Amino acid sequence: MENKTNEIDVRKIVRVVIEHWWWFAFSVLLCVGIGVVRFMRKTPNWKTDATIALRQKDGDVSQMDAFSMLGLSGNKAAEDEVVVLSSRGLIYQAVDALNLWEDNSKKSGLRWEGEFRHPALTVDYIDLNEKAQMSPFTITVKPNKNGYKVKVKMSRFKQSSKQVATLSEPIELSTVGTIAIHANRPLSKDTTYRVFHARRELVVARYREAINVSQHKKESNIIMLSTVSSNPERDKALLNQIIEQYNLNAIVDKNMIATNTAAFIEDRLAIITAELTDAENAVAAYKEQNNIADINTQAHLFLNASNAEQRAMAEIETQLSLVEYIDEFLRDETKRNSLIPSNIGVTDASLSGGLTEYNALLLQRMRILRTATDENPVIEQMNDQLASMRQNIIATIGSVRESLLIRQRNLQKQDSKFSQQIQEAPKQQQEYLRVVRDQQIKERLYLYLYEKREENALMLAATSMPAKIIDIPQRDVKSQTPKLKKVLLICIFIGLLIPAGLLYLLILFNDKIDDEKEFERRIKAPLLGQLVKNSRNAHIAIHEGESTVSAELFRLIRTNLRYVIPANTKNPVILVTSCINGDGKSYVSSNTALSLAMLGKKVVLVGLDIRKPMLADYFNLTTKGHLTDYLAEPEMSVDDIIVPSGEHVNLDIIPCGTIPPNPAELLQTERVEELFAELRKRYDYIIVDTAPVALVSDTYQLDRVADMTIFVCRYKYTPSEMIDYINNVIEQKRMHNVACVLNGVKSTRAGYGYGTKES
Repeated sequence: MENKTNEIDVRKIVRVVIEHWWWFAFSVLLCVGIGVVRFMRKTPNWKTDATIALRQKDGDVSQMDAFSMLGLSGNKAAEDEVVVLSSRGLIYQAVDALNLWEDNSKKSGLRWEGEFRHPALTVDYIDLNEKAQMSPFTITVKPNKNGYKVKVKMSRFKQSSKQVATLSEPIELSTVGTIAIHANRPLSKDTTYRVFHARRELVVARYREAINVSQHKKESNIIMLSTVSSNPERDKALLNQIIEQYNLNAIVDKNMIATNTAAFIEDRLAIITAELTDAENAVAAYKEQNNIADINTQAHLFLNASNAEQRAMAEIETQLSLVEYIDEFLRDETKRNSLIPSNIGVTDASLSGGLTEYNALLLQRMRILRTATDENPVIEQMNDQLASMRQNIIATIGSVRESLLIRQRNLQKQDSKFSQQIQEAPKQQQEYLRVVRDQQIKERLYLYLYEKREENALMLAATSMPAKIIDIPQRDVKSQTPKLKKVLLICIFIGLLIPAGLLYLLILFNDKIDDEKEFERRIKAPLLGQLVKNSRNAHIAIHEGESTVSAELFRLIRTNLRYVIPANTKNPVILVTSCINGDGKSYVSSNTALSLAMLGKKVVLVGLDIRKPMLADYFNLTTKGHLTDYLAEPEMSVDDIIVPSGEHVNLDIIPCGTIPPNPAELLQTERVEELFAELRKRYDYIIVDTAPVALVSDTYQLDRVADMTIFVCRYKYTPSEMIDYINNVIEQKRMHNVACVLNGVKSTRAGYGYGTKES
């Protein structure tokens, strides 16, 4: 059996498309119409974007260089700030600053236009029910001649409306509860106004999802913010507010350390000022009691000699005071969540680094607490880390204190040695030096703290914005979506795709013969001709003197039949069969017999489809004949079963007669050979209407008396697999001298332009 080809038949595809061109035209017009209407109803969306650059902190450049030297790329600080810029807390601050908790719009033509700066309506939610407090809903106000129609829609199946004369009074609606609507300006009667309300958490989530924050490059400090919506003016304001809130938050975080340090310095200055005053008063009192006029001249040599030791001891005293204060600060439980002053002059690198790390972690905790609670697992983890770091800092303070005390003892030893060298100096001078030294230490500490206070004030005053705006938020004029041209192209594509898909499914699931060229190419038998569809539903399609399309095509079959019948065959017996019921074999056999009779030939049409006889009905025979009786009863003669056709004098009919219970056995009797032997003597052509070969074996039994077989296939009715069945019959030589007729082809596809149309 021949396998079906898997090649794409382009000609068949083109033919099917041309046949169903109106499918494509209708589908394209429908899709384009729907697309245009949707385009007119759809409010266009625009992209709004902004670009900022993060200012690098001290050490960031060297840190990035170090990562690059290690072969690592990326900017961890910028990546963290991307998370901050898209955080829920920052979006909440921006939305709250702009009061974007509701979405106002008005109907303009078929589209809704957003109102941002000056909305037409303001809604007060006096008493919302539990459902309205949890679910978003839309309020629509339509002015009319009787006042205003207020409609609230929570879902497709949950909505309510009410006609009110004025908007000044509270309105009770079953869907949401009691609300009050205020008009901020006169409302146009030709315009519908809409307010969308949702819980604040949902509003923040919606804006957070809509805003995209990303780095320009992985290793870059450039951050881009963008969003797409139908209200670009609102988007510009929102992006501006996000950047502004981000800068304000960063400045507040940065200044918290400086502010804490300033408070510490002021406290220490107050204490040192009092101590310095006491020291200066002690010097003055000592001079007065001992009548000392110019002790500086007397102690000049000693002070110059001991200058180095005094400076060193003063520095150690300063460091010890700072370390002690920090230790007291850390042990104070009321200041557990306060930032530790870190730039007050502590010289120990490990202690200074620990203070910086502690403050950084505490700042991060403060930032997260803006949008989280103390029970948050991240906060609890940070609390543990802070507690551990405090203990480490306290331990470090102990080490630093011990180191400073050791150095102090060493200096005291050296100073003791120096004092021994000047023991001969007057005791009065020694006491004076002690008093002056104490006063100098206090003075140095006072000057040092005063200098640090000024440095801290300058740092506070010189705080710069951490995010520099490179491109201000602006609408991208080329970003409008949807575009009409694109919508039309998509609609045309869909309009072509839908019928193409339907036709593909139609072809995929269609197993009928629907291409006469393919049928002629695949069949391994001569094609006698094609017959057009019998639009009149008449069983007899050919009449004397008629020139219809069907009549001409049967005449063509009659002509081709002469070339197929072997030349040495006289009075041929021609079997007309099909593969399945309904292919039109009885129609073909009847009209082929008539066309031969019109040539003046004696023709007999034998009905040997004894399971489903049709010839008597086709020719309206009142006398049914008794072919089956003839085959079963030897005493009957041929003359007993021959009936005139009534259509032509040269055509006789032998109808089937009574349907027997054993048709296969009847066809195997010798009476069949005797019948056809007698008919060959009387007629020029014997046309035999037989049973379908794919259903019963009756026709195969008649091959012994036949000279040729005509297989009838019907266009768009006979399964295409029957072509392989016929080819298999020919290859196995189960029937000889086979020809084919394709029945039921459309008149426009039959290939003939003459003759009148079927009516």
